[in-house]
Amino acid sequence: MKNALKVFLMLSICVVAVAMASGQTSNDLTNARIVELSKSGLGDDIIIAKIKTGSCKFALSDNDLIELKKAGVSDKIVAAMLESAILTEPKVTIDGKPLVLHTLGQSKVGGRMGSFMTGGLKSVKQKSYLQGAHAAIFVSPNGAIEMELPKGDNPENYIIVRLDPKDDRRELETASVGGVVGGKSGLRAEATVKSHAESLGGNKHRLIPDEQLKKGEYIIYLLGSADSIKGIFGKGYDFTVE
Repeated sequence: MKNALKVFLMLSICVVAVAMASGQTSNDLTNARIVELSKSGLGDDIIIAKIKTGSCKFALSDNDLIELKKAGVSDKIVAAMLESAILTEPKVTIDGKPLVLHTLGQSKVGGRMGSFMTGGLKSVKQKSYLQGAHAAIFVSPNGAIEMELPKGDNPENYIIVRLDPKDDRRELETASVGGVVGGKSGLRAEATVKSHAESLGGNKHRLIPDEQLKKGEYIIYLLGSADSIKGIFGKGYDFTVE
């Protein structure tokens, strides 16, 4: 009896280890799980709702689709499985850590007093900022930035920008008004980090800085994301280099 229990425990540990190694959990939806749910008598709408809200890890090659059909999975469910594999939002990671998209929606105007005192010779700067002294993700100077982009998106739309650190926020200058050179809009050239994209196959890319990042605050800025009418001064994925 004791030997049988030991064998059972060892088998259980092996099953868990295999699942962890493959990145799967008991809550993941796989092809086998969909076949199981279909044969259980659940309606298509219920299974499709589970696909839309679950963690899907489907294999969807031509052969996989044929096997699903043979197993009795309806065309409606197979279509939902295919739709779940379509990427609609960028997935950005650094050192394997997922980054969250933030909106630079709070504007701040600086230099008003200086502009007034110099009769408009000094410009008034338009700044946007993210709350908090640091990002939630801390990485090394050589952090690997990888992006999986939706169809039609381009890695050239993403640039690395250094943020100006403050006590309780990180700032980004997005425009300046007045001054000797007149009004300017857009990111300061000195704040942007020169980089290039390397294809990893398909819609996956690696964003590589031309020089090692220095300690500080950064954002992977999405070009064209600003909409001043809506009060949006850009969007991006922030991180802190230790």
